[in-house]
Amino acid sequence: MKILPSFLPAAIYRESNFGFMRLFKTIVFLILLFGMMGKSVLCAQSGAEGDWKGVLEVMGQKLPLVFHLNNTGEKWEGTMDSPAQGATGISLDEVLIDSLNVSLAINGLGIHYNGKMEHDTIRGTFSQGGMEIPLILARLPKGDSGMGRRPQEPKGPFDYDQIETSFDNVSEGITLKGTITKPNGTGPFPAVVLVSGSGPQNRNEEMFGHKPFLVLADYFTQNGIAVLRYDERGVGDSGGEFKDATTFDFADDAAAAMAHLRKFPFVDQLKVGVIGHSEGGMIAWMMAAKCKELRFAVSIAGPTVPVPQLMRQQAKDFLASVEGSEEQKKREEEVVGIIYDVLSHTNDYDSLEIVLPGRLDEYLKHSGENYTEEELEDFVAKYANILNPWFFAFAKINLEEYIQKTEIPVLALFGDKDIQVNGSINAEFLERIKQENGKEDFTIKLYPDLNHLFQQSSTGAMAEYGVIEETFSEEAMEDIVEWVLVQ
Repeated sequence: MKILPSFLPAAIYRESNFGFMRLFKTIVFLILLFGMMGKSVLCAQSGAEGDWKGVLEVMGQKLPLVFHLNNTGEKWEGTMDSPAQGATGISLDEVLIDSLNVSLAINGLGIHYNGKMEHDTIRGTFSQGGMEIPLILARLPKGDSGMGRRPQEPKGPFDYDQIETSFDNVSEGITLKGTITKPNGTGPFPAVVLVSGSGPQNRNEEMFGHKPFLVLADYFTQNGIAVLRYDERGVGDSGGEFKDATTFDFADDAAAAMAHLRKFPFVDQLKVGVIGHSEGGMIAWMMAAKCKELRFAVSIAGPTVPVPQLMRQQAKDFLASVEGSEEQKKREEEVVGIIYDVLSHTNDYDSLEIVLPGRLDEYLKHSGENYTEEELEDFVAKYANILNPWFFAFAKINLEEYIQKTEIPVLALFGDKDIQVNGSINAEFLERIKQENGKEDFTIKLYPDLNHLFQQSSTGAMAEYGVIEETFSEEAMEDIVEWVLVQ
């Protein structure tokens, strides 16, 4: 789930080839694009230089792809973007052009494209994992990156101060860097730290061609709230390693950010809070329960239900958003159930390398299908490999305990079309805790048409994230500002 943002058992789907062994081919396969880099090889023709965009149609889903081809004079090179998945700058290993013939490849992902130029069009075939799909690429106008319009993204000059800053997580020995946006004047101002969702996120929480935290920081600051946003450890300008960090580590980083923000003279010490999105929303609850200096917290699309329930529901909602047979979807849900059953009964992370592959192997052998040994080994290995220290620790978090210990005001916002953190289920669960424990300082709101990124959405499906022009709901931003200013 380190894709997206934000959390998601899509971490499971992104690594699994199970669906592709038996026809359930979805756009999630291309989530594998994240983080893959490479080098390109020689070619020789200038007509193909520029930016090209096409749309893959896979099992009823539409997935835009953008190729950027450049002739350096000595060689050709290029990159590929998948805007709907927030994957950009994936280097092409092969860029070959012979007269009008174009051949592109990303070897590590088994991606190949072969086409023929016809004026400002390339007609060809995209292949990956045994699939062959027609793909027509059209040349993009100069200046068009292919990522779509982002009308909410702020453009300078700004009528507030921007302060580049750094702070230390002393216990970890790392320095994190970020940006403070300060309203005009001397203050003191209410102040918030923005905490991003899962996956390596920069200070703008940049994903799917959107920069939600840049939009939020701009809006909040223009409405009198100072904001600190920062690059996560191991991301952007921040030090440290991302890959082995857990939710608890990210919570420690957020606490260090809050302590740093409180040092500035323009900050109102009685009005310092945290605003977290997705996994960051979970961290907001953790901080609300533990940090005495915190005066309020806002959780945006943050989970409240037990993690195993969260992830099983996530799998169900995700599979409902893509095409495939009911039998195949049922099996995918069963596999997720196996994974969380193993996690809940395994206290030693190292034991997972033995226990989980055994359970998955047993499941497939009793599935009634005739899988080859190679298919069995591939399936087991790819599912087993998703379990890293972050995932193991995340599955063990008892969030309800943090919520019950929280004594400060919390604003919890959910989207009813959220397929990653089901809005209605998590809002209802939190409402029950509120009523049973007399938490009158909890404010809960469910927005009918918002997805996990808090965009107005038709279906909530991940494929919409990069296609939707809106970065963050104006209504939700107004609600957050109004609530923060009265704390």
